[in-house]
Amino acid sequence: MSEVFKAKLRKIGNSLGIIVPASIIDSLNFHKGDVVNVVIPSSKNIKRNKLLLDLVGIDKNKTPFKREKMDRY
Repeated sequence: MSEVFKAKLRKIGNSLGIIVPASIIDSLNFHKGDVVNVVIPSSKNIKRNKLLLDLVGIDKNKTPFKREKMDRY
């Protein structure tokens, strides 16, 4: 089952992140450390779409994301 909701990007350290509502976390039985799939819809703005591809590492020429500190999620 999937849930759709709006979330505002927030500054988290040097990154941007979203807060998933507790009701969704509870209903899907998520726990700290679980991996979730996030879908960001494309838009008519080509520059934004390119930026999104660069940010999330979908570009096959990019190296995979690696955490600097493995004790954090």
